[in-house]
Amino acid sequence: MQITTAVVVAVLVALPNVTPFQIIPVQSPCARGKFTTSICGRSAALRSSRVAPSQRNGVFCAAASDVTVDSSVEAWERDYKNLKIPEPVPQTKKSGSVFGMIGNAFEKAVNVNNEKSDTQLAKEGPKQLDAPILDGYRVVNEYTHTKESFTQGIHWDNGIMYEGSGGPSFSHGTRISRKTLETGDTISYRQLPERHFGEGVCVLGQRLFQLTWRSNIGFIYDKDTLELQGQFEYKHEGWGMTTDGKQLIVSDGSAYLHFWDPDTFEETRKVLVTHLGKKSGVMMPLRRLNDLTYVKGKVYANIWEFDRIAVIDPETGLVERFIEMKGLLDENDPWIQKWSRSDRCLNGLAYDDENDRLFVTGKLWTKLYEVEVLPGAGDKEEQEKTAPPKDYYSSAGSFDPLGMGGP
Repeated sequence: MQITTAVVVAVLVALPNVTPFQIIPVQSPCARGKFTTSICGRSAALRSSRVAPSQRNGVFCAAASDVTVDSSVEAWERDYKNLKIPEPVPQTKKSGSVFGMIGNAFEKAVNVNNEKSDTQLAKEGPKQLDAPILDGYRVVNEYTHTKESFTQGIHWDNGIMYEGSGGPSFSHGTRISRKTLETGDTISYRQLPERHFGEGVCVLGQRLFQLTWRSNIGFIYDKDTLELQGQFEYKHEGWGMTTDGKQLIVSDGSAYLHFWDPDTFEETRKVLVTHLGKKSGVMMPLRRLNDLTYVKGKVYANIWEFDRIAVIDPETGLVERFIEMKGLLDENDPWIQKWSRSDRCLNGLAYDDENDRLFVTGKLWTKLYEVEVLPGAGDKEEQEKTAPPKDYYSSAGSFDPLGMGGP
């Protein structure tokens, strides 16, 4: 059995708001007595092309690529221990229902150090003359989705759908997975210990990034082998993540988007997301930003517990459009009816840049959808709902609700 020893790379930054970062590749014994770049933990005898979603521990293999991944929690713990990085102390969890609260979004509505609230900053920031346009959607394709996955984020890269899930007891737990879109099959995955509640994921270059909710740390993997390569730290909650190809863009459940350097994880800037209220006519913050994806220069964002996607200008933070997604989830599905609104909400956005395809899914959903955005269709539908019935008009087209036959 051969052991590969990779070069240890450590970057320690001592600037304010800059998080120390360390990459220490794990030493990986080879499968079948020859070198591979995969993480096996131990040489695995069991090789299989599929593992049942309910199997939280065990060996998972992708037969087509001769890559063996030990997906057990024990293997992840072993690999993490080899990183030799002390874990930060997680934030104190608040009392109440874990999935019925919005994290610390209300705390973030008022900035620390007695700074202005996001409501006040929204009123003083960039302005809109009109409320964002409301688009609709059309389902182009639907694909099988692992229903036991408490989906926190998806990301499309080079023909692979990556998925990050959280770890409530009624799900298959916190995982990071590589999946085949057409079949919904899991190619490989890593199972994380219960102390980490998984959140958003994204790929940049060869690295796969994974956020956690309140552990204040994220993890870095090789996108092909799921080899655990390092970790990074941050001071706020982790919700959604995407990339514009140069930097990482992160949400934390508030109305802010954070922009990070992908090598140092320094926050280079943050943007308050705002929009003009259709009824109030006042600029307001858009809180509860969740999973993210980057589409043609815009950030698309799920809004926690809402069936809408926000289309955000990443430079100004202005919401340019909303996409109405009501009706996409089959509310009559017995499996879906088992879960609360929060536990089955829309949460999963990915974009195939090469083929211009937008994918959406949600927590515990049985399907993942490719959708086409229909510009203005949501506004048109709302107008039709509020318009007077057609029989309120005379044959000449004038408004005649009493049937007086007037001109």
